[in-house]
Amino acid sequence: MSLLDWLVIGGYLALVLTIGLRVSRRNDSADDLLLAGRSLGPTAVMLSLIATELSAATFIGVPQNSFGQLSWYYLQFAFGALLAKVVLSRTLVPLYHRLGVKTVYGLIEHSFGPIAWRGTALAFVVGRILASGVRLYLAAIAFSALTQVSMEFSVLICAVVAGTYAGIGGIRSVIATDVIQGGVFIVSALALLSVAVASIPGGVGTFLDWMNETDSTRIIFWPSEVAHQGGSGFLGWLSDGKSLPVALIGGFFLTMATHGTDHDMVQRLLTCKDGRAAGRALVFSGVLNIPLTMLFLLLGTALACSSSFIPPETLIDSQDVVPLFARDHLPSGLLGLFLAGLLAAAMSSLDSAICAISATWSVDVLQKKTKNQPQSMRIIAVVITVMLALTAMGFSWLQQRGWSATEDLVTLALSSMTIIYGALLGVFLCAAFLPRRGSGRSAVTGLMVGSVVGLALFFQKPLLGIEDVWIAWPWWIVISAPLTAGICAIEPREKR
Repeated sequence: MSLLDWLVIGGYLALVLTIGLRVSRRNDSADDLLLAGRSLGPTAVMLSLIATELSAATFIGVPQNSFGQLSWYYLQFAFGALLAKVVLSRTLVPLYHRLGVKTVYGLIEHSFGPIAWRGTALAFVVGRILASGVRLYLAAIAFSALTQVSMEFSVLICAVVAGTYAGIGGIRSVIATDVIQGGVFIVSALALLSVAVASIPGGVGTFLDWMNETDSTRIIFWPSEVAHQGGSGFLGWLSDGKSLPVALIGGFFLTMATHGTDHDMVQRLLTCKDGRAAGRALVFSGVLNIPLTMLFLLLGTALACSSSFIPPETLIDSQDVVPLFARDHLPSGLLGLFLAGLLAAAMSSLDSAICAISATWSVDVLQKKTKNQPQSMRIIAVVITVMLALTAMGFSWLQQRGWSATEDLVTLALSSMTIIYGALLGVFLCAAFLPRRGSGRSAVTGLMVGSVVGLALFFQKPLLGIEDVWIAWPWWIVISAPLTAGICAIEPREKR
């Protein structure tokens, strides 16, 4: 690390913090802090969505996936995600705008009453802290490996900067900074890809020949081609996490949960003037997500090709492939740009999580009056930032002791979201699509059962003492969401 690299990083952090705080001056009411006055255009919202979706899990985990698997099977999930976004743009997103809710959990209050309202909000807070803590941890792994600073200090850098402007500026600051961070994120990935291809003897020609020979960019896999932990029968299907049908189903259900019930994602859609504009932003983000995911898959493939010709001496585990290649091959200045992109990936996810959790805690859990919300949310943001940092350090502690729920980083990031989100999706499905079914009591019962099932599925390896999961993560929401919806629908809808 040279002085120039540190100057690039420092300049980037200063730019983001300045813009985030400058935009925050326009927030003089609770509605501005929560919804930006419902005045933002679909283009800014779409770019913010993409910046948050392309988190540190994408920057580090997706190249690791294509590097280790020598395939692009992960892209199959993007097709299921796009289908879910189309469905959401015509169902839940317009519904939220018609109801005029400040957070998505207003739908549950409207349908099932205050107890279920508060319960779903609490479930989201727990689930989002876990999922965002994983993403912060992934960024800290790479930043620590490159800079030789401790993992704890790496977490602290991201948390302090993102927590400052997100807590003060609210959703308007989050969206404004996300647009910038998304650009830095993509430019740094393109720079690293160019260097990776240049490091291959023969350059682009050799790289294309190698990809053709190894079939390392293959996307579609059928169930008969995937090795199953549970054999070829029913258990084999459950352990399949890579074939096209499973990826379409898993990607669809995961995105229905993340972009339909997770206020971290949906908060941006509520800043649009109406449901139609929000729906356009959501669908276009799904379309653009496909080529952007391909960029990071291509980066992992290029690193695999480079290492096949020039094996790196320092590579110990595939999770180190991106940061160690950057350290060994990027010149001064570009390395700083890469680290700035890594921080952008981390903070574009962290800032929105802080904003969403703070809003949810204030509006849905504490149920603060409007005039008290801005001050309350800013205090809560500080607490949430600390909790996210501690969660990231907790995952580091587990990893150091040899435990991980999944075999690679991007799968860990995705599977951590399924613990709570299957239960949340089940309650929302009942609220939105079964207008005569569900009560506050049955909704809370279903939420609790679904969350326990999600937790058991996430921890199935240590609970059962097995080395490989019996039920792959794409099935976890598919199992817990219908179960939750069924329990929720047992009782008839109470008249409100």
